[in-house]
Amino acid sequence: MSVVALLPPEVANQIAAGEVVERPASVMKELVENALDAGATTITVSIDGGGLARVAVTDDGGGMSPEDVALALLRHATSKIRSADDLVGVGTYGFRGEALPSIASVSRTRVTTRARGTAEGSEALVEGGAPAVLRPAGCAEGTTVCVEDLFYNTPARRKFMRTPQTEGAACIEGLVRLAIPKPEVRFVVRRDGKVVREFLRHSDVAARVREVLADEPLAELRGSRGRVRVVGLLGPPERARSGASHLMLYVNGRHVKDRLLLRAVAQAYGSTLESGRYPAGAVLVEVPPEDVDVNVHPQKTEVRFASQGAIFEAVMSVLRDAAASAPWAHAATRPRDFWAEHLSPGPPAQTPSSPVLPVPTASPPPRDEPVRPLLEAQVLSAFVTAAPDSADPWARLAAAPYPPAAYADAARASVAPAVGEGRAVDAAAVRSELHGSTFGALRYVGQLRRMFLLCEGESGMVILDQHAAAERVTFERLRRSYQARSVPMQPLLVPERVELAADEVALVEERAEELLSVGLDLAPLGPTTVAVRAVPAMLLRADPRRLARDLIAELARQGNDFSKAVDLVLATMACHGSVRGGDEMAPEEVRSLLQALDTVDFAGHCPHGRPVVYTLRWGELERKVGR
Repeated sequence: MSVVALLPPEVANQIAAGEVVERPASVMKELVENALDAGATTITVSIDGGGLARVAVTDDGGGMSPEDVALALLRHATSKIRSADDLVGVGTYGFRGEALPSIASVSRTRVTTRARGTAEGSEALVEGGAPAVLRPAGCAEGTTVCVEDLFYNTPARRKFMRTPQTEGAACIEGLVRLAIPKPEVRFVVRRDGKVVREFLRHSDVAARVREVLADEPLAELRGSRGRVRVVGLLGPPERARSGASHLMLYVNGRHVKDRLLLRAVAQAYGSTLESGRYPAGAVLVEVPPEDVDVNVHPQKTEVRFASQGAIFEAVMSVLRDAAASAPWAHAATRPRDFWAEHLSPGPPAQTPSSPVLPVPTASPPPRDEPVRPLLEAQVLSAFVTAAPDSADPWARLAAAPYPPAAYADAARASVAPAVGEGRAVDAAAVRSELHGSTFGALRYVGQLRRMFLLCEGESGMVILDQHAAAERVTFERLRRSYQARSVPMQPLLVPERVELAADEVALVEERAEELLSVGLDLAPLGPTTVAVRAVPAMLLRADPRRLARDLIAELARQGNDFSKAVDLVLATMACHGSVRGGDEMAPEEVRSLLQALDTVDFAGHCPHGRPVVYTLRWGELERKVGR
């Protein structure tokens, strides 16, 4: 007896549905792409219960005849291609003929349609992949596909769905990606009966991108290399975010996830982007259809280029060259007195009653020199980088410290964990209190490139990465506070508004308690906006908006189990709240940091795995110089 059997059609359909239909957002994507292929100019998406209860897509496209409706619900039936040769240079979103029957096999689906120029429409009802029931229907020209009770017949799939808020937000975010390359189409999104997003028609894709990312200062970068055309709407490097979730990539109008294009964007920005951070915006690449293969993945989110090197070079060079004229490439042209007029000198560095570490101040100017020009120069040097050379067009404002430099000393004193309990410590006290300890016994020599701390020990020279060292100390103290459920919080006098993606706002709602447990109080204000109401008291030097964005991005990457992600979350927070490369450190701060390092156990690495300490023994140094 044979052990190999041919699967029944309904089982095969459900297996195929697993490749195409992952969640309600997948259903919405397939239906909207069908509407776009049908030539629709207005598309309305309705979502109930996060899309698990109902997803409906209505369009004013060409519609279908009764015969076409019956065929469209069968596997591998499509109007897009006729032969294998048509796969080369396919120009439509869909072409497999799998989406509609796959969706119908795991839901209760109703298709209502009327072809243009006909007097009567038709309706097809399919339940769980059973044969379609067709009947005449009165309806407007176009098509409406209504999908209800998704995964009702596959409970194993349904139990892995997330909350209705998260699934609904994923649907909205997916529609945003579909709307960007189609500015000539009007999109309306209804969620539980209310209109939550609407994108009006535009004559140019740049207007659509700016409509979607209304709070981002986007520069329009256009150009072409050979047969490759590139349009980029990208934000300035100082507003770059952790991960690439806010950078949307398109190839011939199709949203894709492609590392090659991400590398091209990052390289176009050069050294102005930190590793792992990408600008917000969209990059649309047009290549000859025969030079790209979209038949790689069932969801068609991956593509292969015939010549990867040429595509990379074209995208990178167009964005790099066009960036020279970007508005934020000329930030250094502000007048010299700009920051002097907009910033007050700030509070005094310390008072006799406050436990502020003594920080050396600049020498007073000679009596015959005015004080104000010196103040202006100091303020400018704290905020503005020098103009770049011609090889790097990305002139920009330096990342402004938070709080501003004028308040940094007071903030540093109040954030005691960053500098070792916030006590004034002289050299004699360090030697007496820390005699024999690993770091406290070192003699601090000086700061190198505002990035490394040079120290002298009995056995040799010790170089520390100041950011990695401070980050480790802050991380350990955050972790101890979290384990004790006592992370102190500092409410903000004026909450900071942060624009996020819809699915990220849903994540904030889901994880509100976990975020509070690490000291961050976020409150949703709308579908794509949250307010930062409080931050951990240890991290007052961090920018609340950037901290919130990076923390949410880290949560999104780690999935549902917060207990497994908490160390990475705390590491992200520690990175924001610690001394950074480029910050000047007073000798007292360095000694306090060395003392604090003796209280943590970290095996020489920061929370992200970078080494903190480099040592060079005296004997090795003597051999190198020939002594």
